[in-house]
Amino acid sequence: MRAFAVEQDPAMSSRRRFIQLMPAAPLAGAALLVGCSDKAATPTPRPSQAPPPVAAPAAPAPVAPPTMPATTGLVSPSDLQARTLGYVPLTGQADASKYTSHAATQFCSNCALYAGRRGEASGPCPIFPGRRVSAQGWCSRWAKRA
Repeated sequence: MRAFAVEQDPAMSSRRRFIQLMPAAPLAGAALLVGCSDKAATPTPRPSQAPPPVAAPAAPAPVAPPTMPATTGLVSPSDLQARTLGYVPLTGQADASKYTSHAATQFCSNCALYAGRRGEASGPCPIFPGRRVSAQGWCSRWAKRA
């Protein structure tokens, strides 16, 4: 029997060698890329999901303190609002049977709501905006001045 000898083809030899080295090729390529880089291998930061910062609102313009509206005249006892509140220009005219809390010592001038000056015959009151009430008057909204 004659021994069958296989001739080694140089192309076959390099092909087999290539196939043997293929599984390690991706790792070797990655190692080469990292080794050639001048930056450290750090993960790329992702953009933040937080909303962008909001600018602080501008400071509001200074507001003047509230003032009483300009007064045009005296409140008439026949005015609808005055009748509803039981306003009278002289405290002695208040209906004692309807307003049992009324006292003869209660005047608009000693009410906490009255905004007139001492000694004046009339002054502004926030209950009747834009009008004046008699200093000797009274209404059911009278409150003791502190």
